[in-house]
Amino acid sequence: MLRRIKIDWADLPNFHPLETPFPAPERIYPGLEEITPESFPDFLNEIGLVGMGGSGFPASEKLRAGIGAHTLVINGVECEPGITIDQTVLLHHALWVQAGANASAKAIGAKRVILAVKDHPAQMVPLQKLYPDYDIVPFPDRYPTGAEKLILKKLTGNMPAPGIRPYQLGYIVQNVVSLRAIGRAMIDGFPVVERPLTLAAPASRFYKNTIVPIGLSVREILAAFDLLYDPARQLIVGGGLMMGCEMALDDLIEKTTTSLLLLDRAPLKKKERNCIRCGACNTACPLDLHPYSLVERIQKGKTHSTAFQAQMTECFLCGVCSAVCPSDIPLVQTLTEGKKCLP
Repeated sequence: MLRRIKIDWADLPNFHPLETPFPAPERIYPGLEEITPESFPDFLNEIGLVGMGGSGFPASEKLRAGIGAHTLVINGVECEPGITIDQTVLLHHALWVQAGANASAKAIGAKRVILAVKDHPAQMVPLQKLYPDYDIVPFPDRYPTGAEKLILKKLTGNMPAPGIRPYQLGYIVQNVVSLRAIGRAMIDGFPVVERPLTLAAPASRFYKNTIVPIGLSVREILAAFDLLYDPARQLIVGGGLMMGCEMALDDLIEKTTTSLLLLDRAPLKKKERNCIRCGACNTACPLDLHPYSLVERIQKGKTHSTAFQAQMTECFLCGVCSAVCPSDIPLVQTLTEGKKCLP
């Protein structure tokens, strides 16, 4: 698994255009403007929709579980450092996002739609014009604010108890790109065969938001933008600096691939040192877990206690613990392995 990398993205512009260098797919679902709430979950299965924020959870199952929820939340917070594809889709594909959101809200019976976004003052005015019927709620531009539990904490005033799902509190949280895919299928008849993503090579100051066909190889995407790749000096990361994984040239773009980053390997060359018991990982954990204690238990094979399994179930592998560790211990890699110990 990829070792988390620390890169300063502060000098990148906040907003980027959305480029479409690849041909559009063929329309294969004519006349789907008359989707009913009853047929909507089956429609999501038919177009092949999964959570495109990175979760990959079947969208139809989430929708069925959320029938009766009072609020649909559009998750556009997108807190992975340097990734701006959700913000760009909100600004450039508002018609499709709204169509997907309105259909989802109607299907579950939600009376309110909340648009959760980063707190960028310059973005608020255009979003208010594009989404006048939604309640726009700004969130701090700080990782991992866009996590589902942290969004619910802000909206409800309390951190959801362990094991509680959003629908149990009356909320359904859907990613911006997932809703775009729904709207695109309803309006234009396209199944989920394309993926909006951020493509960046920080060392060469290359940064674009683009739409690529699902199933295209990393090699083909880099070639389309004339990006050179030297495997001895660089690595390719899919999915973001914090929660992403290394990819190879022949790996394929999936529905959950939120970004492709071409990075220098130099930041990876850090020597892991012994834990100094500073508690930085505990303090930084957004769920108030104890990352190094969990890591020690995983390493010692002590993974059967109720307390361990409860904490590991809550952990969503955000990588903050690794990012703040002064000893450069790749905590999240071991925590990922610990997920395999869960029943």
